[in-house]
Amino acid sequence: MSSFSSLLAKQFIILPMRATDRSSAVQELLLPLVQHHVIESCEDCLESILKRERRMSTGVGKGVALPHGLSDSVEDVVMVMGISPEGVDFKAVDAALCHIFVLLISPASQPDKHLKLLSRVTKLLSDGELRSALMETRTPEEVLETLHKWETRKDDVLL
Repeated sequence: MSSFSSLLAKQFIILPMRATDRSSAVQELLLPLVQHHVIESCEDCLESILKRERRMSTGVGKGVALPHGLSDSVEDVVMVMGISPEGVDFKAVDAALCHIFVLLISPASQPDKHLKLLSRVTKLLSDGELRSALMETRTPEEVLETLHKWETRKDDVLL
């Protein structure tokens, strides 16, 4: 079993995000994966994620968006988190701006693991206290510390 904080490396936390719309938010979230050679280019995953967004927004409400996709470009699950103090219109189900983003890309061969992880991240971020605490963070290290403390307190694991 893995915790959210153990699946997320500090180089994959964007704080603050600068994106102003859905497409640029997804691109900004993909950029660290390119910079750290996890994927070759943003285009490797961008189109599948935006295609998914056109079908139905992954703005799940309460200021959270979980853009995600399956790709042959990754060998294992990769996750990037971003926090946008200003918020981005992600066409969320509650029409609220999204401030907390978790991008999840899983190997195309692991759809069940992908869905299970999405469900766990959704559950974790449904907690208003955690969302508020994350919005107060100023560094990637603080984000990881907040997630770790929260998971320890809640004994919450993702996989």
